[in-house]
Amino acid sequence: MILFTAALVFIFGSIIGSFLSVVTYRLDKEDRGMVFGRSICPNCKQKIKWRHLVPIFSWLFLRGKCANCGKNISFHYLALEVITGIIFAVIFLRWNFIDTIPINGINWEIFQQFFFYIIEFSFLVAIFFYDFLHKEIPDKLSLPAIVIAFAGGWIFNSPTIMNMLIGGGSIAAFFLLQFLLSKGAWIGGGDIRLGALIGILLGWELGLLATVIAYFSGAIISIPLLLQKKLTRKSTIPFGPFLIFGATISLFFGTKILEWYFSTLI
Repeated sequence: MILFTAALVFIFGSIIGSFLSVVTYRLDKEDRGMVFGRSICPNCKQKIKWRHLVPIFSWLFLRGKCANCGKNISFHYLALEVITGIIFAVIFLRWNFIDTIPINGINWEIFQQFFFYIIEFSFLVAIFFYDFLHKEIPDKLSLPAIVIAFAGGWIFNSPTIMNMLIGGGSIAAFFLLQFLLSKGAWIGGGDIRLGALIGILLGWELGLLATVIAYFSGAIISIPLLLQKKLTRKSTIPFGPFLIFGATISLFFGTKILEWYFSTLI
């Protein structure tokens, strides 16, 4: 039953991922709403038929090409749907709201936490891909996510209000300092608000861990590219995806990572 439900949650997540692909495409299009309106091919601008909008399978069946013009459709559309589905399934396995006693019952308290985190990660996945594609973190995504994160922490008392304030404030201040020292060259204003979001969502301990993981993962990706001269010191690399990656690792594995780290020190 748990695996079956996880599969259903994955399918639901891939559908949300398909919707998020529409959001990330239309977010900066002033002539189109983010939600309403038929999906169109980004190349020929023709409306996409409903049978070509099935998450994951349509991209694979069409081999990543538009059914109308035959031009390639970016791989990130498939990646967004798959990654969102996987994250939703992992969230379910972490906050499994299905009780074994009574059989097939639902633990509604845990379901509320599950629902909260799939909302938050919907925002985070959208921010991840938007920043990756456009090197910008829009306030239309980060600010609502901050409000929801604070409301969720208030309701579930996890993290505590003080922990949220310290986490959000300290990480945002750390990024703000970098922004001021570099005059925006090292980090952008959107990263400051994303840092506040991560600190509020995780609290200061896991938020700090997420930041450390973000810098380490960024270095692992960037240094080889610099050595291969595929990047230069003046190249702009979006930091948001690394920070969201760090936040994801910290949420699911952060407590064990910290326990292992402090145990090795002691």
